[in-house]
Amino acid sequence: MHYSSFFRIIWSLLKYVVLVIVAFVIILAILLLGSYNDLKEAALNGWNGKTAINTAVSAISTQNWALVTEQSQLADQYFTAGIDNLLRMQDARFIKNIGLIKTQINDLSYLLKVGEILSSSLNHLSPIIAKLDQVRASVGVANFNDLPESNKRELLQLIYESEPELNGLKANLDLAILNLDKIHRIGILWPAYERISGIKNEMEQVAILLNKFSPLLKMLPALTGYPDTSHFLLILQNNDELRPSGGFIGVYGLLDLKNGAIQKLSTSDSYHLDAPASINDNWNLEPPAELKKYLGVKKWYLRDANWSPDWPSSAQQIEKIYRGENLALGNSVPSFTAIIAITPDLVSDLIRLTGPITAGDTTYTADNLQPLLQYNVEIAYKEDNISSWDRKAVINELISELQKKLSSLPSSRWRELFSLVSNNIDVKNIQVYFPQADREILVKRLGAGGEVKDSDGDYLLVVDANLGAFKSDVAVKKNIYYSVIEDSNSLQASLRLSYRHEGAFDWRTTRYRSYTRVYAPLGSKFVSLRGLDESSMDLKVINDTDLNKTVLGFFLSVEPGTDKEIILNYQLPDSLHQLATPYQLLVQNQAGNRIESLNISFQDYNKPAQVWVSDLKMDKIFTAK
Repeated sequence: MHYSSFFRIIWSLLKYVVLVIVAFVIILAILLLGSYNDLKEAALNGWNGKTAINTAVSAISTQNWALVTEQSQLADQYFTAGIDNLLRMQDARFIKNIGLIKTQINDLSYLLKVGEILSSSLNHLSPIIAKLDQVRASVGVANFNDLPESNKRELLQLIYESEPELNGLKANLDLAILNLDKIHRIGILWPAYERISGIKNEMEQVAILLNKFSPLLKMLPALTGYPDTSHFLLILQNNDELRPSGGFIGVYGLLDLKNGAIQKLSTSDSYHLDAPASINDNWNLEPPAELKKYLGVKKWYLRDANWSPDWPSSAQQIEKIYRGENLALGNSVPSFTAIIAITPDLVSDLIRLTGPITAGDTTYTADNLQPLLQYNVEIAYKEDNISSWDRKAVINELISELQKKLSSLPSSRWRELFSLVSNNIDVKNIQVYFPQADREILVKRLGAGGEVKDSDGDYLLVVDANLGAFKSDVAVKKNIYYSVIEDSNSLQASLRLSYRHEGAFDWRTTRYRSYTRVYAPLGSKFVSLRGLDESSMDLKVINDTDLNKTVLGFFLSVEPGTDKEIILNYQLPDSLHQLATPYQLLVQNQAGNRIESLNISFQDYNKPAQVWVSDLKMDKIFTAK
């Protein structure tokens, strides 16, 4: 978060204080008589506080941190004095007996409290920012990548040690938002109410980012290799060929970081590991039955390792297979700090931030990255006389160029980068697994764990797995319709899955073949299934006690240019029906899946049905009224 944005919020809000207080003085001057002096002093203190904040914000642009601290302290004192003025007025007998006047004075007091809170936050935050700027300025560079390693280490230490102050800032923002919530829409502040609401929304967004900052700071040593080198296994999941935890593992990477600097970054074609392992007698891990049946594989390879939609489970399996295949081939493997999965959507967003990337003779943009890259590694490499073994080497160059651009981003754009990463975490374009339990807890707090979540109420997760259907997921439109009817005896669930194949038979798309699993609350009972071909009616129902879910799985096929609907009916556990709380449903999105719309319906006895229509870009919770 770039600090000037936060300070701009402070200034935008406080410049309205004086106008409304002066207006109130004019209206009530005659009525309040003895309290007039307090009201006048409150207005004067508000004005002086606003002036001091204005001076502090101006001083930020010139890095005059001593002046920033001095003026923010002064503003804090003025706003506190203004609040004291209003408190004395509230004790006046005349005001106590007139509710309308008391309400208006309370509103002014809430606004001055916001000023006090924000100026105090600025006072505590500015010394930290000053230290960060001093480290950067001492070597005269504009971005983190150009700093010497000793200065990088110093910056990382400062950021890591600033966690208490940033947690305090988050608490202060929450308190300021709470005070803004108390202000009445109709009253002396009504001319500025819309502006106040807009600023409150901005502060809420900053508070959300700060909430994610806390676990990030705790993980900073591991994420940046500070002070010891961190080793990461990167998994690139292509969601045009969807797999349970996000996409087909066509490429993996190795990343070593020390003090925020990249020591090593390389990517490899998964087949470079899987192909030798396929003919090696030392590697014989049995694959899941569905992979064996529908893909015809006899061994479990890295490219198919992410068979669970629960990222911690898939990450552990990926590490096991990666290590096992390498050891079978006589290769050494380091202990990984973390295993990180990303989808091409993240890379596209990063290119949108940095600008186009040129790799080889091709320029990649945010809009053409996925289709153009797939064409180059599937088709064009033959025209360029590149061997099939080296066809994905361009990915190494692309990632390297992107890394250079990201490392050169000026600090003024770090907030954009942080927001981008935060948004991609929300939609599961980034999933992280740490073998260490304490770090894994922090990852889940951050929302980047990719875990199948527990739920006290109803639960739904639909998981598609593209098995031998090329990159057909790009052409298949999917919609989910889920309805629950509660009668006196049970909760009956009906799930309708709609698939529309808009592709053709070509190098990229073919008939869609998916082994699809529906995750429901543990103890759900299968009732009926319609819409599958007779040859595919091999429904499997298992109770996964590790994930606390009942899983209903089946294979489906959709021809290009056709539609298919699958209707699955099941009864939810009796324990849900017996809950005294209102019906609640958690719907999780499968990482990488592109759902056009999610349609939810709940009907309680003979009452009208409650209906929700939503996207499914991230996990959603629906609660009946």
